[in-house]
Amino acid sequence: MNKNVQQTSVNSSRRNWLKSVGLGAGAVALTTSVDSIMGDLRAAGMPTEHFPSATPNVNDGLVRLSSNENAFGPSKKAAKAMQSELLNLARYTDATVEVLAQKIAKQEGVSADQIVITNGSSPILFGYADWITKNGNKLVTSMATYEGVPRGAEFMGADVTYVPLAADMTFDLDAIEAAVTEDTTAVYVCNPNNPTGSVVDAAKLTAFAKRVSKKAQVFIDEAYIEMSDAYPANVQSKLVAEGHNVVICRTFSKIHAMAGQRLGYAIMPSEQAKTMGGMLRMGGVNYLALVAGMASMDDHANLNTMRSRIKTERDKLVNVAKELKQPYAPNPQGNFIYMDTGMPHDKFAEKMKAQGIKVVGRTWPGYDSWSRISVGTPAETDACVKALKAVLA
Repeated sequence: MNKNVQQTSVNSSRRNWLKSVGLGAGAVALTTSVDSIMGDLRAAGMPTEHFPSATPNVNDGLVRLSSNENAFGPSKKAAKAMQSELLNLARYTDATVEVLAQKIAKQEGVSADQIVITNGSSPILFGYADWITKNGNKLVTSMATYEGVPRGAEFMGADVTYVPLAADMTFDLDAIEAAVTEDTTAVYVCNPNNPTGSVVDAAKLTAFAKRVSKKAQVFIDEAYIEMSDAYPANVQSKLVAEGHNVVICRTFSKIHAMAGQRLGYAIMPSEQAKTMGGMLRMGGVNYLALVAGMASMDDHANLNTMRSRIKTERDKLVNVAKELKQPYAPNPQGNFIYMDTGMPHDKFAEKMKAQGIKVVGRTWPGYDSWSRISVGTPAETDACVKALKAVLA
């Protein structure tokens, strides 16, 4: 039963880099045709016999700004780390998982037995939804937020209460706290939030989590936290280190640009981590993702540069929204903006597609005219800005 509170860019330099690190088609611009991709890969001396004759995701000619992928691509150090380990894929990865857990624990100030590492964060999100159904079956969260936990919980039969966003389109923590009862199992907070991009004031979120976690476990999804202007001040992993009933979830898909490799982790109370880790990790975690993730974590210069580049492209989208006088969720802190297009979201998606830009073709309840738009490379974002002016001006 649901309680819904309604509201409203392959140039020569790239080919040389491909050859040097041995990457495949995934590193090639998504707007290039399959035939062109194959020609470039062969010119780079790479075998292509294993590729399919057509791959829809790279053969539609669209600039893909719909999934919050990091179009700048992974750290070159991460790519080289994967290349160096290509002949070491015969063994399961339990020992390497533990190495990464120790590394994360040191970075976050927690113990390694509080870390759960999985193939992307999705297993954690859906595994947590299952945990909810087995531990009281009641979740409180916000409208217009990432669906992994709440939709998963609903699918499994949980009772999910959705609280409206505040007037400034941020999480209304006071209203969420008021909706929590002694029967509530968990509270889900996505920070920065997807799709709005808003971030909760760090001190306010810390105080909220400390209070609410006495009644129900607080799950804070920090998929985009490393993109936020105030990182690392916005990080809340200290709550777990201090013993509060809190779970923190992270992913290497966003600022680390490893969506195609799948690597994520959660930080949670040790007993819970032991139980959920055994269930979610199952046969192990992608080895190349593990080595790439560790190399990327150490590439601090790349991460800082990435944060700056994403902000530059995000600001372009904010500026065009202002120029076109389209309402948008203020102060976005991820690699996307959320904008009121003034038309049904599916119609907007069709119009943008006609301009060569793919955006989200769906929306969140109560926000039918709003659309989330991801940033891309400078050329891709510029193409999006041009399309937005054509569609909305």
